[in-house]
Amino acid sequence: MHIPRLVIAGERSGVGKSTITVGMLMALKARGLDPQPFKAGPDFLDPMHHSAVLGRPSYNLDTWMFRDRVLPSFIHGSKGSKISVIEGVMGLYDGLDGISDEGSTSHLAKVLKAPVVLIIDASSSARSAGAVALGFKEYDPQVNIAGVIFNNVAGPSHLSMLRDSLRGMECLGGVPSEAAVELGSRHLGLIPAGEDMDMARYARIQALVESNVNLDRIVELASAAPDIGPRKRVTAARRKRPRTRIGLAWDEAFNFYYQGNLDHLCMLGAEIVRFSPIRDRLPEVDGLYFGGGYPELFSRELESNTELRESIRRASADGMPIYAECGGMMYTCGEVRDMNGRSMRMTGIFDAEVEMTDRLQAIGYIEMEARKDNVMSLKGWSTRGHEFHCSRVSCTGNEDFVYKMKRGKGIMEGMDGMLSHNTLASYAHLHFAACPDLARRFVMSCVYSRRR
Repeated sequence: MHIPRLVIAGERSGVGKSTITVGMLMALKARGLDPQPFKAGPDFLDPMHHSAVLGRPSYNLDTWMFRDRVLPSFIHGSKGSKISVIEGVMGLYDGLDGISDEGSTSHLAKVLKAPVVLIIDASSSARSAGAVALGFKEYDPQVNIAGVIFNNVAGPSHLSMLRDSLRGMECLGGVPSEAAVELGSRHLGLIPAGEDMDMARYARIQALVESNVNLDRIVELASAAPDIGPRKRVTAARRKRPRTRIGLAWDEAFNFYYQGNLDHLCMLGAEIVRFSPIRDRLPEVDGLYFGGGYPELFSRELESNTELRESIRRASADGMPIYAECGGMMYTCGEVRDMNGRSMRMTGIFDAEVEMTDRLQAIGYIEMEARKDNVMSLKGWSTRGHEFHCSRVSCTGNEDFVYKMKRGKGIMEGMDGMLSHNTLASYAHLHFAACPDLARRFVMSCVYSRRR
């Protein structure tokens, strides 16, 4: 099948690929191409901005967490779109380690047979930028770098020098530096789109890209991508009739979710019921799913919703299946202590305290194995995921841990996944494509809870 597509990659993090990608998505939408956004790697925040400007979900693709499911996920997500745009992660060749290309944008581009547009930060350089571009092109000849966009260009003469410096590569544009269009950031990355919905700024980003990037050529390059996918027709999985209701924590404090995970739960027969731990009561559901987010920034508001906290604690004690990861895990603990030493009460399912720190405590890919049966997995199941947090957990020593870490840090001493009744709370961010049985077991746990 033919899917026009291209990858927007950076020479490194911080070169402006997120801003340029957002502007390009908006510009392509204005042309009637209904672009489908994707994000390479495990990041939650960039896809929020994709979805905010397009009104359609953005999907993550990760060649380390779920290599065998990347192509089907891409084909599924691209349906109904005339062009697919994949935003890269970090630098083009950054991934699992310094040797292999697993988990990198370059690996994903090769799997998808997609042309790459390389973003180069041109500030404080001129002809040397051409050497950077050439090095990226020759580092892995199997990666099709189809063109370069220079960012932070000082003016027409600067862009002329940059264009002339390229050897055997095409200049697709030069975007001037403009601080007013930069997307806001905080300690875990970009500020979520829901908190930072400045449509005027998005419009400025679109105008900046439309004025300085050769979009006609971008569309041509994407359309020239080779056919992709299996020879036989792929039959889409049918969504089962709802047979259980899962409450999804969704507000300013909790919003780190992979769209693929939510799709997977729905395909298995789950009805997703969104609710706000800041404002709402506990909905009529059979299970709860708490994703990551920024509960530390909204700990006072979370503490103030006493009725909900107590309802969740009782539901856990009664055996309701509850899955919580990272920020959600923090909410299942007794207290969260912020950088100023102020402690706020959380649900107290686990007698543990979370302390926020001024630096990252863990970042990177993880792999872990279940030591015992639980609502998400059976003993012996292994899965891959990601951890990224600026907090640490102080445990009492009485915690029951589910996961043994084969790679990564976890909560403490190479262990992760606190278990209480049918509540599982972990630092791990999991993508169900890495182990589809996780979603199936969670849904079935909720089904049995409903029947009970």
